[in-house]
Amino acid sequence: MKKFDASVPRKMFWSTDVGGTDFCPQCHGRLENESHSYLLLVREPGDFQPFIVGNNDGYFCACCPIVVLDHEAFAESALAGNPSSCSFEFTVPGIIDLDAIPEENANIPIGDEDNPVPLMRFTNYRDTESAKRKRVRGKIGKARRKRNRGKHAKHSSKRK
Repeated sequence: MKKFDASVPRKMFWSTDVGGTDFCPQCHGRLENESHSYLLLVREPGDFQPFIVGNNDGYFCACCPIVVLDHEAFAESALAGNPSSCSFEFTVPGIIDLDAIPEENANIPIGDEDNPVPLMRFTNYRDTESAKRKRVRGKIGKARRKRNRGKHAKHSSKRK
């Protein structure tokens, strides 16, 4: 059993907006790391595509209903969902409450018509919220840019 119940409404912050994952931005108490499943929305041409990601990149406050998500870790997950882009947008609207799935639906895929995603939306998430735009940097971004340059080189080398 998890210490931090996914059915509890929580306010979410990105680690990059609050200076890391050590302290709660509201009460300044120590945050605790725990594995949960989240709904990750990644913008692909035209619209957002949903992905369910399970990870230990959420840091929870034991004193107040706050979770701080590790932005870089979620960016890597979003990158895996949209591997051909060097700039992309993503957002996380909430935690998936796996304990809310009835036992008789355990063999039905989550998100199926007979087994909807049991999403506990973050209290500060709005459907109109703009997604985080992330330019891929570091080793992953450098490798991707190099790979993409190679794909487009055959078209640009003949121009004069």
